[in-house]
Amino acid sequence: MEKVRNLHFQSALLLVAWLWSSCCFSQTTLVSVESVKKANSTLVVANNRSRIPLTLSLNLVRSSNIASGTGWPIVRYIAPGQTLELVEISAFNKQQRYEFFYKFNYVIGSPVAQHDPTAKYRLPFISEQPVFVGQAPDGPIFSHNAVSNKNAIDLVMPIGTPIVAARSGYVIENIKQFADNGLAKPEFMDKANLVRILHDDGTWADYVHLKQYSSHVFPGQRIEAGMFIGLSGNSGFSTEPHLHFHLQKNANGIIVSLPIEFWHQIKGKITPRYHTWLPSEKNTSTTTIPTKKLKECVRKDLIIDDAVLKCMKRA
Repeated sequence: MEKVRNLHFQSALLLVAWLWSSCCFSQTTLVSVESVKKANSTLVVANNRSRIPLTLSLNLVRSSNIASGTGWPIVRYIAPGQTLELVEISAFNKQQRYEFFYKFNYVIGSPVAQHDPTAKYRLPFISEQPVFVGQAPDGPIFSHNAVSNKNAIDLVMPIGTPIVAARSGYVIENIKQFADNGLAKPEFMDKANLVRILHDDGTWADYVHLKQYSSHVFPGQRIEAGMFIGLSGNSGFSTEPHLHFHLQKNANGIIVSLPIEFWHQIKGKITPRYHTWLPSEKNTSTTTIPTKKLKECVRKDLIIDDAVLKCMKRA
């Protein structure tokens, strides 16, 4: 993802790094980096627009006739909601023009976050039927082959299965605009809908491949365990309709996935295993699952056209 700016006295090449956390879905930009022109200099300013801390690295690609207020590369920790001046650039020779090109990348999460070992995770779906585990760390790996997703699981389920929060936290991102036409092809890797929830211990969970326009949570919203967050779908890099679920944290600058254990109200602790079934789970929350409204959007002929999608977007 690249963003190019051309200013009178400068050019800034902004390379926005993906918060790569799995094989198969896109990310939005949680932080912005702006070049602010002053009378005789330029300020580079970063704004963390999310609830999660992040570490940003700013690298100078090339430059001409610049004087810099600090050494490069510039690495800064930016707290949630913080706006931070990174560097001030001016002309070394005041009689000549100056220009500079830079790129930035960032890693989300506190690098010292520690997972709470007492935290309990409920099953992230509502279903009257058991749910099949199509991919898990103890079986053959098709797409979970990075340190960031090696403990992820894929839960095979029909499109439209209600998805709920496994643990309480704050919504960081909600991506919901992609169609449910997923395929296991490279061009679909950045086209999955997802909800990302930050937990109180600094870890987070991703709920991926959600149905288009079915998630109506918003960044900054507090979500309790068991609350409805969307419907399962088949968006992005996908071989079949399923929910991709994983837990992650920042481990000293590297995003790693964490082992997953669920807590069932009857069966107790459950570790998801490859090609096994997770038990059915009822809604134990007071949250109403708005499936009736979504169903009202679909016509009797079951054709999903622009009018249906607009209806679902408003639901």
